[in-house]
Amino acid sequence: MEERFLYHIWDEGHLLPDLQCINGKNLRVLYQGQFNTGRGPDFKNAIIEADGIQVRGDIEIHMKTTDWQAHNHHEDVYYNKVILHVVFKHNSPYEITILEDGRAVDILELEHQLSEDIVKLNQNHEISDAPAVYCDLLSAVDKDRLTAILYSAGIRRFEGKIKRFNTALSLSSFDQIFYEGIFEALGYDKNKLNTMQIAQSLPWAVLTRYLSEGMSAEELCAIYLGSSGLLQRDSTILNPNQREKLVATWERQPYTAIRLDIDWQLFRIRPQNHPIKRLLYIAPFIHSALQGGLLRHFIQRADSEEDLYNAFTAIWQEQSLAYSEDRIILGKSVQNNIYLNIYLPVLCLWQRKMSGNTAKVIEAYRCFPGLQANFVTRFMERYLGPSQIKPVKSKAIFQQGLLDIYHRWCSWHLCSECKQQNKGL
Repeated sequence: MEERFLYHIWDEGHLLPDLQCINGKNLRVLYQGQFNTGRGPDFKNAIIEADGIQVRGDIEIHMKTTDWQAHNHHEDVYYNKVILHVVFKHNSPYEITILEDGRAVDILELEHQLSEDIVKLNQNHEISDAPAVYCDLLSAVDKDRLTAILYSAGIRRFEGKIKRFNTALSLSSFDQIFYEGIFEALGYDKNKLNTMQIAQSLPWAVLTRYLSEGMSAEELCAIYLGSSGLLQRDSTILNPNQREKLVATWERQPYTAIRLDIDWQLFRIRPQNHPIKRLLYIAPFIHSALQGGLLRHFIQRADSEEDLYNAFTAIWQEQSLAYSEDRIILGKSVQNNIYLNIYLPVLCLWQRKMSGNTAKVIEAYRCFPGLQANFVTRFMERYLGPSQIKPVKSKAIFQQGLLDIYHRWCSWHLCSECKQQNKGL
């Protein structure tokens, strides 16, 4: 089934009369809304009733729940009016979807709630993606105005992450959201949702219980590899002795027999970046932090050093694997990604909850040097003059500002709206 077929199902109401959301709410569709051929959610101005409460807004439809993040809707303000996330198959451990502004909406899974009179969809709607060559906002401004625009957008992106983490916190804990963020970063672009699924399916609270029952670091590694299906794949990443030892540990450990359905993307992945390598590295690190708490593991180190970044990187450099035949390290780019996109916003949220001073965290974010370019920042650099590129690359906050502008306006070619929103900066 294709996603566009789901549009037809929703539009024509090919659903059971009594619907139920993932969180157990009873749902009635009073008006399915109008199909949207422009930017934003798939249907606009829908009216639904959840547990007797009537709401009006937008509907977004996906094949899988995790497509919300895969399509970057969690960073797109144009999806903040969504009132219901409709999916064919729910593949997330959470019962809600978190919007860019941090609010949560219900999820409706269609797989077992479809009527029998479904017909084929015969229309396809595509959005033109022809790139522009000039940007009214960025291309002709001086350095000071450019950095002011990007600074404001970078702070906005940082605050958006804090809002989303705050909503996720209502469903879990600081350790869990930090744990998921780390695992997402381990998967890079190809497998980030796959590695995050491991952290969601083997949550921090469960691992803490396993530790109290005697789970070793090697058993945790075998659990990660065995439950994810990586241990069973034909791979040269593990030598025969390593594989035999880990298979024996997986089969012997008494804690879990969970097997996840993960579609690993392993084509043209460098051996050092292979998810097996990443899990081999992260298992003893997670095991060492289970006793005292993951975030506290970092906060205690940060409290003892003046520089947040030095304290953060020192923790990763101390990790080692006694049962691995080669030294596995976490690359600098991955460390920096976790630090900037996960650790700092989570730490800022924690300090706000604890009534602490966030100035040190904000300053660390504001002054952090530029990261390695990705496809979005490279795309956005086409709109900058030669003299503008160097200062933008000098600080991560400016790159984050480019990402914010891209996800809000550029990807949908809303140039006039972007210029209007940013004209006062």
